[in-house]
Amino acid sequence: MSQRRAVVHAPNWVGDTIMALPVLDALAASGRRVDVVAPRYILPLLELSESVSATFEGDDDHTILEAMRQGDYDEAVLLPNSFRSAWLARKAGIPRRWGYKGGFRRLLLNPAVPRSPANHHQVEDYAELLAAMQVAPPVDWVPRLPLGDALRQRGLELLARAGINPGAGPVVGLFPGAEFGATKQWPRERFEDVARQLRRRHREVQLTILAGPKETWLAVRLHEETGKIHPVIGPDLDLADLAAVLVHHRALLTNDSGPMHLAAALGVRCAALFGPTDPARTAPRGESHRVLYSSRWCSPCFRRRCPLGHHRCMKDLAVADAVGALGQWLPAAGSAD
Repeated sequence: MSQRRAVVHAPNWVGDTIMALPVLDALAASGRRVDVVAPRYILPLLELSESVSATFEGDDDHTILEAMRQGDYDEAVLLPNSFRSAWLARKAGIPRRWGYKGGFRRLLLNPAVPRSPANHHQVEDYAELLAAMQVAPPVDWVPRLPLGDALRQRGLELLARAGINPGAGPVVGLFPGAEFGATKQWPRERFEDVARQLRRRHREVQLTILAGPKETWLAVRLHEETGKIHPVIGPDLDLADLAAVLVHHRALLTNDSGPMHLAAALGVRCAALFGPTDPARTAPRGESHRVLYSSRWCSPCFRRRCPLGHHRCMKDLAVADAVGALGQWLPAAGSAD
């Protein structure tokens, strides 16, 4: 009996893709060949997964259709709840098209799977889809990304280029950005205060400022305001290289973001700052993480801008709490300046 061939249409966001990794693991464990279509910038991340056989770029409809037709797929697994993903799979002639029904999209699915209200963590959003496919759930729902020796060495080289040596003291990352929008971002000045306090309390700690291409200005400003001594790493890296750097960190202070989920999947402890989003849905998975959340009456609102204009859900998160969360993973505090 030939191996069943499945093409998975991945989500468009880094964090959502990482939270979908257990689904890819379950599909591969069922004996399927798993190929994945995703935006170009996400492909280096997916290529790290041992469950993925091949990837192809999902930014252009013509490219997707050609790849799907040439792949001779038995089924498509559509993780985004979009009309486009279902339409492309239908147009490519893939006989089985698994996805959650919704709106006119249901007419393009075969079958359309009903979805229950989301009252669980987002990593389990596809449990009903797997059940409908008669695929056993993953061993657990914690996303994990193994890195080989070559990539780990690449990370050490990238850190050395920035003047960081993990052998000389624990490395702590600061990620002040969040692509979703300003409401997810803790004020930059709070990150500055955290950097100063960590330097005073833990002299051996090496700090990095992590950023993607869209957060370069924010990261550079943080670099300048903290004495130009903490390197900015990330704007010129793809996701595989960013993973190679992150894996050598002891901890990460981060907004609710893709790098937060990437770090958690690598086993890096996260102090995660939440305000307009719901930690019950998207907190980092795994052990030893710390969520900082003020739980105001108006949060989570899931808005890109604070509808009340005060942004208290993030401003109420205290610097002392962030420093304390990071400090529990660091050696005993040294003397103050």
